[in-house]
Amino acid sequence: MLGLAELFDRGGPVLYILFIVTLFIWFIIFSKYLSTSYNNKNWIKNNFDTFSNGVNINRSNIHLFEESFLIHIKRVSTQKLKMLDGLIGLCPMLGLLGTVYGMIEVFEVLAVLGTGNPRAMSTGVAKATIPTMAGMTIALSGLFFKFDLANRVERYQEEARNFLKKTITV
Repeated sequence: MLGLAELFDRGGPVLYILFIVTLFIWFIIFSKYLSTSYNNKNWIKNNFDTFSNGVNINRSNIHLFEESFLIHIKRVSTQKLKMLDGLIGLCPMLGLLGTVYGMIEVFEVLAVLGTGNPRAMSTGVAKATIPTMAGMTIALSGLFFKFDLANRVERYQEEARNFLKKTITV
């Protein structure tokens, strides 16, 4: 069984970049889960109190206030999800970069030693396949959690709409 250090050596330098991107992805995922698990109806009420502080709500501006508050809730709750999307999309591309890097190594071995030495080519093939596998695995696992977080954010937005219906009466 491969150790982690040996896997990184076989996977090439692109695997190190993938590892750093993975750390960012999981930091964002954990921070969003922490913020969404601690946020509840009090979070919406606190945001409402802060947002409506000093605003005179009447019939002429109630619709504008509701729209502005819902946009505010959406902006706050979807914070960092676009970055998460970008980082998840970057992982397969980095995996393909690893494939290109490994295949260049295979072609260098072929140019020097010819096709008669498959053992020499296997290092390049490993450097070509391991980053691709890692990039796809990271992206798939990240997508699962990203969609779950997006569903939680939608629930918060729906709770904010319901809170406004109950709270604002003019």
